[in-house]
This record gives sequence, C-alpha cells and structure tokens, in this order.
Amino acid sequence: MIFNRPQNLVLGAVTAVFNVIALALASQGHAIDPALYAGINIALAAIITVIAYQPPTLNPGQTFNVTTPAGQPNYVTTVATPPAADAAPVSAAPVPNPPAK
Repeated sequence: MIFNRPQNLVLGAVTAVFNVIALALASQGHAIDPALYAGINIALAAIITVIAYQPPTLNPGQTFNVTTPAGQPNYVTTVATPPAADAAPVSAAPVPNPPAK
C-alpha cells in the first residue's frame, strides 16, 4: 500500500497522470517516441509495484489484528520485546594434567 491506498489504485492514478502529460505534450506538437513512452510507463509501474509490495514491519510494542477462521473471535495482540542476547561464552583456563607416575 502507498499512502494507505491499494497498489492498483496508485498505479492507475500515476498511469492516468502520465498519459495526460503525454497527450498534452503531443497536442502541442512535441514528437514522443513510442518506445520511450512505453519504457517510462513500464518503469513507473515497476517502481510502484516494488514500493507497494514491501513486507510489513512490526516493532516491539505495536499491536496488530489477528484474523481467525470463521466461528472464532478475532483478537488484537502486541508484538513482544525480543529476549536479551545471551552472554558470550566464557572459556575456563585449561586444567593441567597431573604428572605421570
């Protein structure tokens, strides 16, 4: 989602604005190369798709809705704080072997 709007709506809006700009330039007599026009249009679509489909990120303390199967209540839960990192292992001094008899 971009600006809390689904990807298809954002893609449609950007494409519409781009096409209006291209039509305005063409109506003023500017020659527009079709390959360049298509390349820019495809690049805009790819950028919007990459931005819109980023995986969601939740930070500790944030709440989110959990949707359960039909017949069970949905609920809200909080992201837990991760446990503290384990301390680095401490190596003990080697024990000397007793002298041979």
